[in-house]
Amino acid sequence: MSKKQTKISSGKNSDLDIIEMILEDHKPLKELIEVMKDSEKEIEERQEAFAEFAPLLVSHAKPEEQSLYRYMKGDEELREGGFEGDVEHQLADQMVEEIMRTEDEDLWSARVKVLAELVEHHIEEEEEELLPDFRKHSESRDRERLGQLFLELKTKILERGGMDAPHERDSHARH
Repeated sequence: MSKKQTKISSGKNSDLDIIEMILEDHKPLKELIEVMKDSEKEIEERQEAFAEFAPLLVSHAKPEEQSLYRYMKGDEELREGGFEGDVEHQLADQMVEEIMRTEDEDLWSARVKVLAELVEHHIEEEEEELLPDFRKHSESRDRERLGQLFLELKTKILERGGMDAPHERDSHARH
């Protein structure tokens, strides 16, 4: 966070644009999705990718819901996209919780693959449709204000270990 805070204080406003922050957050998620989707990889490697993926997803999705999607739902042109994003996030949250409680390896593997494909589709839709649409219907000062809020919310979640609420986490629950 200190690098980001340094950029903020140096006045580089483009660093605070919520669109740029979201696109940056998508990069590590996309890399982990590739590992999680690959049924040919060892289960341990996919489990490690999921263990890294889940908190990254939460620390990205929750602030996005509370900043970008909330803003979009208040704009008639963007409203449906904001709701669609929320619904997709809810589905991903439910799947993460189910995966964390899954003991059967084959069922775990199937759920992880479906989660990865769901989030991959969501990211593609966001990058190709939602964010360009949002850019057209928003002012740079609004994107910077939302970026600041996004960063504050994300920082709070990361301070709690990357999860928004206590979870039933047992290191053996994934096996």
